[in-house]
Amino acid sequence: MKQIPEWGTLFTGSGVSPPVVAKKWGQQMTGVRLVPRWIAASGLVIAVLGTFLPWFHSGSVERHSYQIADSAGRLSLFDNTFAHAALQIWVAVPLTAAVCLGLLALGFARTAATVTTLLGLAVGTVAALAVVQGGGGPIGITATGPLTTLAGAIVALAGALGTFVARTGRNP
Repeated sequence: MKQIPEWGTLFTGSGVSPPVVAKKWGQQMTGVRLVPRWIAASGLVIAVLGTFLPWFHSGSVERHSYQIADSAGRLSLFDNTFAHAALQIWVAVPLTAAVCLGLLALGFARTAATVTTLLGLAVGTVAALAVVQGGGGPIGITATGPLTTLAGAIVALAGALGTFVARTGRNP
């Protein structure tokens, strides 16, 4: 038996080579490669939390993005098929973010980064449009929710990009 600090105790008399795969797997799960994943995960959480903050106000009543999407869908404010579909899919934002977090936790970094990029672009675009359209007065857009969601989407996109960059140095 031989003691190697990185691998633990190995049987050297069996003719089996050291477990290089285990060493590479351990290196993937520690160090600098985890930082972009944590950044992406933090951005996803911030973006989803921002969707539950106030996005719209009417007098003293404030509504979050899901209430707005539901109201706009029920009132058929958009005759555009794409806009109507987007309003119906908006409720899937937290579920999609949870799937991304699960993929990140399980180590499927490329898949998680791809889905995070798509989600961040979609949610960030909607939030940016809301921020640009924001206005004062008795009826209008409250900046708290859209700004928080936009910031989270930007952080998530930065983390996803960092995950892609960190993964390029690795052999498949």
